[in-house]
Amino acid sequence: MTLILLVFAALIVALQIALTLTLKRMLDLLATTRDQVHGLQLRIQTLEQEREAATPPPSALFTLAPRADAAPEPVSDPSPMPTPSTSSTAPDPQAPAASAGFTDFPVLHESPDLPPADEVGAKVRALARQGLPVRDIAERCGLSEAEAELIIHLRQEPI
Repeated sequence: MTLILLVFAALIVALQIALTLTLKRMLDLLATTRDQVHGLQLRIQTLEQEREAATPPPSALFTLAPRADAAPEPVSDPSPMPTPSTSSTAPDPQAPAASAGFTDFPVLHESPDLPPADEVGAKVRALARQGLPVRDIAERCGLSEAEAELIIHLRQEPI
């Protein structure tokens, strides 16, 4: 009987040793996997930073160009501003800014082939209703992802 008990005790000790070694190997494997995941996360962050650096900001879509018409010299003797009368019309937006004494400032010129904002907004919302991700919507509409997301979220109706 004692022989059987000694055999069982030896078996239990052997199983405990095997279990301990197995757990140690698993912990080592877990540590190695954790290090690999951390390295991949760092690589992803680096690639995202490189992509963001390569993508031009939305402000790069516009260019500043000097005004084509030369502004006259500012008046050296400023006269009092005329008071608007009730029968006067709104100032002409195409009129030169000479009356205000401005110099030649750059003017923002948009590309003339851009569709109206209402059409772009309607297209963005229609694509969002179809379930497309923001990245695909932005690519199809020629917008940045932030612009597309803003258009989607500004609309009050559910998508």
